[in-house]
Amino acid sequence: MWGRTGNQNQNRTAMKSKVFISALAVVLACFPEPAEAQFFKKLGKALEQVEKKVDKVLGTGAEAGTAEGDAAGTVAPGGTTVSNNLKGFAVDYKGVTWQEDFCGLDFVITNKGDKTVRVYSFDKMKAFGADGAEYAGRSIVGNAVTSLGNGDFDFEPGVPVKCVYALFDVPGQGTKMSLCQLRLTTFDNGYHDSFVEFRNVPLPPRPATISTPFKGVWTLGGTNLEGKLILDFPGKSVDGMDALSNGIKCYGTVYVGYGSGASLQVDECSIISWKGEGNKATVEFVGGRDGNTYQAVMTYAPSDGTISFSEIRIVREEGMAECFVSEDLVFEK
Repeated sequence: MWGRTGNQNQNRTAMKSKVFISALAVVLACFPEPAEAQFFKKLGKALEQVEKKVDKVLGTGAEAGTAEGDAAGTVAPGGTTVSNNLKGFAVDYKGVTWQEDFCGLDFVITNKGDKTVRVYSFDKMKAFGADGAEYAGRSIVGNAVTSLGNGDFDFEPGVPVKCVYALFDVPGQGTKMSLCQLRLTTFDNGYHDSFVEFRNVPLPPRPATISTPFKGVWTLGGTNLEGKLILDFPGKSVDGMDALSNGIKCYGTVYVGYGSGASLQVDECSIISWKGEGNKATVEFVGGRDGNTYQAVMTYAPSDGTISFSEIRIVREEGMAECFVSEDLVFEK
């Protein structure tokens, strides 16, 4: 059970009221139109207003979430409905983008308050297709936020954060998602769960091919330094390891060694996901020495064919950071 707090008595009372209202509406329908018609019409309208208030308490109906969410119940181009009751936050849906290993719903989330807000469990997700089939989802959060590991983030006031709701193994010929849900937790005199939901999301067919410059072998060298970068975007044909040292197929490996001979210290990281456009790609890789999952931006320089790393940070922590991949390394073709 995800919820940690709630006013159960209020909801129970509201539910009883709603049942009574529905029963009374049935009784009213049996009365003839003549003398008392105007009275019953007015009473019916009053009951509708009461029922809307009950819906709001229960979190149901068209007005659910509008008290707290800044983008609740809005309809985006294509008929997608965006609902958000994360208090003090705005959600701006940008559309759908295909990547090699997933189809992503792009959106921007902004803390509209004047204080930093910690959001827990940004990776609790549920996704269902129009036929009821459930799909695996994963959240990808941009760099304009402080990651605390384990899906927890600190959102600074007024700073838009680019995010992706990644969907895996969805039909390549195109489909519609009935629900893509994020269940988020904040703390304010107790833990509270909130929702960001995208409903009736049309997914376009997968593009026939994706061309990137991130394919091949690059190396680096220097005094007591060696390295090799093997990439296959979007092929996912490179042998690597996950955080538990199990063999996997990945998008590439980053090998860095310091020292020489018996004193050589090495780190071999496996790239497990990527999202790219042009000569830049945001990747996630598993550190070979510590098992942490890192995010970084890889940049390909067409002028000399080199690749460098920037904006390296931990997104999933498993142990003390010992990664050898750093922003001063430049790999050459």
